[in-house]
Amino acid sequence: MESRPWDNGTRIVHAALAITVLAELSTGLVVAEGTRPQWLFIHSVLGILTTLVIIIDWMWTWARRDLPILFPWNRTGLRVVAREAFDVFQGKLPGSGDTLGLSSFAHGVGLLAVSGMAITGLLMYMEIPGGYGLSLHSTAYALFTTLATTHLWLSYLVWAYLIGHVLFAALQQVLGHNVLRHFYLGHR
Repeated sequence: MESRPWDNGTRIVHAALAITVLAELSTGLVVAEGTRPQWLFIHSVLGILTTLVIIIDWMWTWARRDLPILFPWNRTGLRVVAREAFDVFQGKLPGSGDTLGLSSFAHGVGLLAVSGMAITGLLMYMEIPGGYGLSLHSTAYALFTTLATTHLWLSYLVWAYLIGHVLFAALQQVLGHNVLRHFYLGHR
């Protein structure tokens, strides 16, 4: 199925999301080591910025009425996704861009994963033990630990998604599908 290229607004939102999520994941690696506390502040500020970009992405997706493309959770949509997933194992890559199918479904899963990270990150920020969070009760430590564990596991999922996303796009480009055209502002 031939895809229609993204509009410029979608390209800008996608680029902003890619940059902020990659920055968050990268600073998260330093924060996870626990050796440089100043990076927690940087990670927190970037987290708030990334959350704003995620909210803009959700609003943009809703305004463009693209939710059924990113989340084709009806019989017809799931058939298209399943057929394209089966085709991948047969050596046929699906289309990309602004169309119903495996590629858009994967974008939807990625959006859900980064949204989960944003939610758990913001809740962690509000529950930081030791007097820095909004909640100072004794159960904050247990809640913080649960949120931190969930946030960590979601980060693994987002890393896997990001690496897979880039590798799949590179494979499509190498095989002549010219998916990079979707990124150029003004290109139709």
